[in-house]
Amino acid sequence: MQSWWLNGRASAALLDHVAATIQYCQQRNAQARRSHAKRTRRKLREKGVKLTEIERCRWGPT
Repeated sequence: MQSWWLNGRASAALLDHVAATIQYCQQRNAQARRSHAKRTRRKLREKGVKLTEIERCRWGPT
């Protein structure tokens, strides 16, 4: 990370910026994940697929 060899305020500012960037990316990824799930469920409903009526796969012991 760039801030390892910096000292004082420059290091703190860089760390704050990196933390804010990571937080923003995580929020956008979560929002995209929710949006994708909603869109997929809507498309399935339009095609007559009801997820509540589909039997779930049973995974083996392995």
